[in-house]
Amino acid sequence: MLLDLENCDAGYSPTRWQRSLFPRIFQDKIRTIFDGIDTSIWRPLTGVPRRIGDRVVPDDMRIVTYVARGMESIRGFDIFMQVAKRLCQRRSDVLCIVVGEDRICYGGDEEFIGQKSFKEWVLARDDYDLSRILFTGQVTIGSLAQLFALSDLHIYLTVPFVLSWSMLNALACGTTVLASNTPPVREVIEPDKNGLLIDFFDIEGQVETACRVLDAPQDYKHLGRAGIEMVHERYSLEVCLPRMLALYEDAVFARRQ
Repeated sequence: MLLDLENCDAGYSPTRWQRSLFPRIFQDKIRTIFDGIDTSIWRPLTGVPRRIGDRVVPDDMRIVTYVARGMESIRGFDIFMQVAKRLCQRRSDVLCIVVGEDRICYGGDEEFIGQKSFKEWVLARDDYDLSRILFTGQVTIGSLAQLFALSDLHIYLTVPFVLSWSMLNALACGTTVLASNTPPVREVIEPDKNGLLIDFFDIEGQVETACRVLDAPQDYKHLGRAGIEMVHERYSLEVCLPRMLALYEDAVFARRQ
């Protein structure tokens, strides 16, 4: 990567935080440009059937969602499962939905646990009510947008690392988001303005906050509305693509000088 930075004319980073991690000598070459959210897909939906796979979800059942490419510690899967367990113990009206594949994408958890499935490693270490913690596996984009429409609370957890598109997608759909208070997340979410932030390891705090949202989801809808507006203003394709085009044009123009 250092060789690429030395030889390139220009580069881009999706977040200011990621850009800040590169050697200072190269940062002037790098612009902060997010990849862009397609708001024609990731948008609020109405009239979505309350169905998860073959399961019909009653109107009085609250839905909590967690989404990641894989299930690993770097995205807080083990933390979320502890939160989900406690939510199910405290409330009879909650259904937790986990979207993602049973694989480790980042972080090398298999070297620590001695097996390939972090999900199975986590499940073997505690008792979980799997009748109310549902694993969907990978789903289509359309299905995920519909799930965000049903979600009363989306929990997004990450250590300081590459920011997931799923968090921006949830915000674009108007979903109330509770996220880990880590640098890349703070770049997007302003506490109590367009989402909620809490310490990555604070399981009880996450449970308490989640319960407050689930007690009165309507009281937090303003966060979702602000999230939609923020994505449109800062992270939509309409905003990001012209910035990306300008980066390429400037790089070409600089070579011609």
